Amino acid sequence: MQCCDELLFNADLYSDLLDKGYPKLVSEVTQKLSKAILQLTPQKVAVCLNLTGAKFLKIQVEKNLPEALFEEECQAEAALFLRQPNDYIWQAVQVSSALNGKYEHYVLVFLPRRYLTRLRMLLLPLRKEINLIDIGHIAMHYLQSHTNKRMVLLEIEPNYLALSSSSIPNIETLNYWTLEAETDAAYFALTALRKLPAPSSISLIGSAITDDVISFIQNAVKVPVTRATLPKNFVLDAQITEPEKYLKAIGCAVKAMSL
Repeated sequence: MQCCDELLFNADLYSDLLDKGYPKLVSEVTQKLSKAILQLTPQKVAVCLNLTGAKFLKIQVEKNLPEALFEEECQAEAALFLRQPNDYIWQAVQVSSALNGKYEHYVLVFLPRRYLTRLRMLLLPLRKEINLIDIGHIAMHYLQSHTNKRMVLLEIEPNYLALSSSSIPNIETLNYWTLEAETDAAYFALTALRKLPAPSSISLIGSAITDDVISFIQNAVKVPVTRATLPKNFVLDAQITEPEKYLKAIGCAVKAMSL
C-alpha cells in the first residue's frame, strides 16, 4: 500500500450526497476528491461502498447457465422483488451452499442506481476509468485469501448490520439487516451467529464497533472475537497509523487489482 489520504466532510455522504445530491456538497466533494486523486499516477479507480440503502434477495438458479441466461434470471427475480427495478444496480454474490445439487445459490445485492450516477459525476473531472464499484463488506473477503479456516465477518454500522461466513475461496453465507436502533444489532447478530457452523474466529468491522460490543459477542458465542485487521503479509509503504480504518477500501483495491 503506497499512500493513503482521508477526506472529511461535515455531512452524511450517503444521504446528502449520493441520495439527495445537494449541489453545494457535490461541488465541495468534487473539488477535494479531484485534488487528491489527480496527484496519483494510476488511471483506474475502484470505488468502495457501504451497504447503506441496500436491499438483499436470495435466489437459486440452474447450474452452469450461460451468462446471458443468468442475467435474464436475475433481472426476472429483480422485477418480482422491486417496485422499480430500473432504479437499482445489482451484484450477484454466489454462496457455497450452491455447490451441491441441481441449483446454484446467489444473493442479489441491490443499490440505488442514483448512487452510481452521482459517483460518475463526481469522478468525471478526473478523466480516470472506473474499473470496479464494489461493496466493502464483500471485498473484505479478498483480504482473507490466505487462510483455510472458516471465518465470520460481522459488520455493524449505525443503520445496518451485515454478516458473512467464508471458507476460502467460497463465501458460504451472506446476510443483511437494516437497524431501526443500534441496540437491535446485538439481537440480529447473535441470532445469525448461532445458526452458523462454529467458526474459528469472528472479525468485526464498522463504525459502531466498540470494546463493549466485542466483549458481549465473545461472551455469548464462546469463540475469539476481534476487530478485523490486515493480513500479516500485507505491506504498508505509507506511514499509516490506523490502517484498520481503511480495510473496506483496501479490500476493494485488492479485488480491483485482480480484475
